[in-house]
Order: sequence, then structure tokens, then C-alpha cells
Amino acid sequence: MTRMIRRLLTNSLTILGSGCLLVLLPTACGNEGPPPLSEGPNIILVSIDSLRFDHLGCYGYPHPTSPTIDRLAQSGVRFESAIATTSWTLPSHAAMFTGLFDSTHGLVDNGLRLKDEHNTLAEALREVGYRTAGFFGGPYLHPVFGLGQGFDTYQSCMTQLPDQLSDEGVRQQSRAPVGASHADITGPRTEREIERWLEQQGDQERPYFLFVHLWDVHYDYIAPEEYVLMFDPDYEGDLDGVGFMQNRRIVQGMDKRDKRHLLALYDAEIRYTDDVLGRILDGLEARGELDDTLVVITADHGEEFFDHGRKGHQHTLYDEVVRVPMVFSWPGHLEPAVVADQVRTIDLMPTLLSVAGIRRQPKMQGRSLVPLLVGETLEPADALSELLVDGRSFRALRTLEWKWIDPGQGIPAAFDLAQDPKERQPIMAEEQVRLGKVRLRNLARTCLEFRQELGGVEPIELDDEMLKKLTDLGYMGDEDE
Repeated sequence: MTRMIRRLLTNSLTILGSGCLLVLLPTACGNEGPPPLSEGPNIILVSIDSLRFDHLGCYGYPHPTSPTIDRLAQSGVRFESAIATTSWTLPSHAAMFTGLFDSTHGLVDNGLRLKDEHNTLAEALREVGYRTAGFFGGPYLHPVFGLGQGFDTYQSCMTQLPDQLSDEGVRQQSRAPVGASHADITGPRTEREIERWLEQQGDQERPYFLFVHLWDVHYDYIAPEEYVLMFDPDYEGDLDGVGFMQNRRIVQGMDKRDKRHLLALYDAEIRYTDDVLGRILDGLEARGELDDTLVVITADHGEEFFDHGRKGHQHTLYDEVVRVPMVFSWPGHLEPAVVADQVRTIDLMPTLLSVAGIRRQPKMQGRSLVPLLVGETLEPADALSELLVDGRSFRALRTLEWKWIDPGQGIPAAFDLAQDPKERQPIMAEEQVRLGKVRLRNLARTCLEFRQELGGVEPIELDDEMLKKLTDLGYMGDEDE
């Protein structure tokens, strides 16, 4: 174990031992400033939109969707059970950037933005000298929602940028059946923008934090034909992935051969995106930028293919949409391992700040995973997932053994994950359901109290023209519309 890892572990255990990074009500702590930045590595956080964990080779998937991610997992630390805070993009990324559950950060619906009072991941790293850059390919990462806080560079990689559209361009986008972002292919532009940013950096000794949001796995499923042929070369039908949510052939009980092709279209998008990621990392390596760099791969949520009767996401909180991949790769510092402990995406921020050597951390509900990264232990932590968009109050609480779901307006249920990992047989026993409801209610109350302390969100203020442009591109409507 290297000197840095020993230092990080010592710091992390000291923080945990003092009660400062508890699951429910953590507080900022530590009297020491950060160590010299020469001891902090570069950090790359990659969020792949709509990526199911169980469609990756490193999680047991038999098809070749993810050679780049698999390689990182083989040489790094893979978390078997990582849980997102929700099943759609906007609040999920807010949770990653703040270390807070959705009820706490409050960015849970359209028309809201994260208040500047929040101290985000990028802000905390920039405050100690990190260069910070973010590149995003999907609409809900737009800075209008307040997620660009702390980035020196925060670049949209969408093909059409709202402020570049002519009036005719807006009219053309408006005629599309869904936001134009669903038909966008952003991976190549993301590659180019990152390369351009690197060229502009020159030879700087300060480490950097690079956030990369890869969008193309998100529907519509329109990967290049050669990628589709990798996964379904014998298909003779005419189903495609255009207009996924509106396509009336893509329904529960659809033709089985067409369903297999639909999954192949999704897998093709994963492989296409994995190759984009591979080229980004290869480019960084060729420039010597990966010599001392922690790379983290995760997703904001998964995707439903009628696992529980729905398609897409932003409908439910079953594991196919809230259990996500999480891989840490840091050659020379982390030994290859698979961690069975349940972790949460809210744990990313405190973990990355710990790796950077920052002991005086913002108030968060997540906790540093450094002990688990180096083979030590942590007490189990509950994972809270929520769907609070459009007035809904849909919550789920998960441990490694149990999951409780309270749909708000429906009937609560419990699932024994050891016996029923696919959540097919809800347990309606009164005592078990009551236990889940009590734990969920208590945690939700704690989140709301903490939110009042931190400040939360505020309405987005846009003029009518910009609001229309954003709406036409798919920024302001629900993801499933």
C-alpha cells in the first residue's frame, strides 16, 4: 500500500471516527487545511447516461459491450452494488455533485436550479487549486440548472447549442416529436472538445478534475450500423431505435425477436460509447496525463426494458434503473478488487475530496469510500432513492439484504433481495412493510430538515425565447415525454 493511500485511509478513518461523515446528518469537520497539491492526483469522473450495470462484461454480461470499462475494472476496484438517488438525469447528477440525497439538494423537477450557496464537488476541488473542466452531452447537465458551479470550463457537447440556433433552426427542432437531444450523437464532439481543452492547458503542474458526461447510451438507440451488426448480425426485421418512447411497436409483450434486436441496439450504443471512452483515455495517456490519475466510471441511472412493465426510465425505482456501475482505477495505488458492500452515488464526492487530501469538507450525506478502496471495512449504509418529479412522492430504501418501496399513492412493498434479487415477489407482510415505511419516513424527514439548513434550489429565470429554445431541444420536459 503506497504512502498516499495510507495517508488517505488514516484521514478517512479519522473523519469517520469523529462522526463527521454519518449517513444522515454529517457536518463539516477537520481543522487542518489540505496537504500540498503535489500529493493530489488528477481525477476523472465519467458518468455514462442510462447505463445498466448488468449490460457490462465486468458485471457478468456475456456480450462484448464494454472492453474499456472491463479493463479498468480488472485493474481497479469494482463496486458490486452501487445505488443512485433516482432514475433520471438531473437530480442524479446533482446528488453526485453535492453528496446529498435528492430531498436534501432539492433539484428534483424541471424549472429549478441548484442555488449558488451549495458547495459542489468542482468548487471544493477548485478552492484547493485544482483545474476543473466538465464536458456534457445531454440536456439536463446544462448550466441553466446550476450544475456548472465550480468548473473553469463547462462545455456542452450537444450538436445544437441553444444559443447557436437560428429562428428557422428553432422551428425545425420544434417539429420533432421529442426533444432533439434524443436524436443527437455527442460522443465524437466530446472527444474533440476534451482534446481542445488539453491543448489549451499547456504544461501545468496543478492537477485537474475532469468531468465527462457521455450521453449516447440514452435513447434513441441509433449507433452506427457496424456496431449493431456486432450484436445482432442475423436480424431481418425492420425495428429500429428511433423514437424509442413513442414507438408503438416497443411495448410490453412485443415480438420476442424484435425484443432481442431492441436489446442489441442498446448494447450497440454501450459499445459505441465504450469505444469513445477508450479513445479519450488513450489520448490522455499519449499526452502523459494518466501517469497519476484516478479514473472513476459510473452512471446516473439505468434503463427499463419491461422488467417491471415499463420502458425507459423516470418511472420506477427498481434496481434496473437505480443500481449502477461504479469502478475506480488508479494504477500503482489501488489493488484489483471487487467490493460487495453497498455504496451510493452520494459517496462519490466525499471519496474524491478525500483522495485529493481535503479534510475540511462541505456538509454531505455521503461518506468517503477510501477504506473500502484499500480493503478495509465500513459500517453498512442505507441507500435512499426518490422520484419527486411532477408532484410525485415515490421513495425506496435499500440495504444489501432488503428493499422497501413506497410509491406514495400506491401500496408499499418489501423485497428480500437475497431470495428475490430481481424484485419480482413483493412481500406484503404488515410488519416488514411497516418497518420500511418508518425508516423511509424518518430518513425523508431528516433530508428535509437538512435541506432547510443548506438552502436547496430556486426557480430558473429565463426569458420566453430562451425557454422555448431549451424546451425544443429537450431541456425542460420530462425525460419520458
